[in-house]
Amino acid sequence: MRWQLPISYLARGAAPSLLGRHFLLAWHAVILVTSWYPFSGWRYTGEGVFAFYTYPLPYYFTLADNLLNLLAYVPLGYAWAMAWRCRWYAPLLALLFGGALSVLVEFVQQFLPGRVPSNLDVMFNAAGALAGALLAGLSTRLMLVRLWYVWRQRWLREGAGTDLGLTLLVVWLIAQMNPTVPLFGVVVQPLGIPQPWTSPVANAALFLRVLEAAGVMLSVSGVGLLVAGLVAQRRHAAMAIWLLVLTAVVVKMLFAGALLKPTEFLAWFNLNVLAGAVGAAILMVLLLRLRRHWQSLAALACIALAQWVEAVWPLVSHPSGVANLFRWRYGHLRDFSGLSQTLSEAWPWLAMGYLAWRFYGEWVRTRQPVVIRL
Repeated sequence: MRWQLPISYLARGAAPSLLGRHFLLAWHAVILVTSWYPFSGWRYTGEGVFAFYTYPLPYYFTLADNLLNLLAYVPLGYAWAMAWRCRWYAPLLALLFGGALSVLVEFVQQFLPGRVPSNLDVMFNAAGALAGALLAGLSTRLMLVRLWYVWRQRWLREGAGTDLGLTLLVVWLIAQMNPTVPLFGVVVQPLGIPQPWTSPVANAALFLRVLEAAGVMLSVSGVGLLVAGLVAQRRHAAMAIWLLVLTAVVVKMLFAGALLKPTEFLAWFNLNVLAGAVGAAILMVLLLRLRRHWQSLAALACIALAQWVEAVWPLVSHPSGVANLFRWRYGHLRDFSGLSQTLSEAWPWLAMGYLAWRFYGEWVRTRQPVVIRL
């Protein structure tokens, strides 16, 4: 297998893409959040801190856990291999780095309640990183990487800002994998007892429905305008937004079918979500007519207002009520919920920072004088 990535993977004059590096950093964060959540309850058991590395194999063997440990490191190995341009030593370094990261993760896990450090997990994590690197070499040989760069140059804007925006969209899609969260929703499902709260209108139920629909409308509009700022041609913005919405719906349905009980398959959807999505479609018809820098500012405002809606949402959900929707056991549910919750909380602030930076750069470019050379 040829490990050296061909130089011709980029079209002439195209800037190198930083998407792989952004994804590499983001996936490190995903692994650490999943492995160390909830970052509390630290304790020392009194056993030797390096003792579990020498436990006889197989220790704490479960097929589902080991398969997940392997699959979790496949994207990491793939991204590492691409960062090293798929040279011949990329699989060896991916194996080494994957094993080192897993050793660190397992070492810290012994101080967290409910976690079981395992030397077998280290082996499966390292094997997953190696498999990802080999997969990267195969995709390079099949010219899939070149096809991606050609597609990117044709449909997306040039520059590091586009790569960073794509990374944020991937993180957002990962957060949408939790099927108990409403589609594009930014509020908590009213499954528990409401907090002490007085409705500003006489019909409290109507106010809550309007508030949830408004949150969905603002969230969809913010994400849609972010996508519109990434496409090369403005006429393709509507198609890109619809593709993103369709992808999010498919992700929700797949994970709802895999994780939720059959009777709770549509826990992520209600009429309020539908009303908010329709409102977002109407709003974006108007906002997509703006210039790009004003679209970035509008997206920033929509996401900020969606955060405000989440802050004033008066109902809370009881953890046991949410857990009853799943058919997973506690350990997997804890890791999955912790990951989706952390990303859901962090993503709006990352997106707002990105949009503010994008607005400033585009606004400065519009104010630069045009020089005509004769």
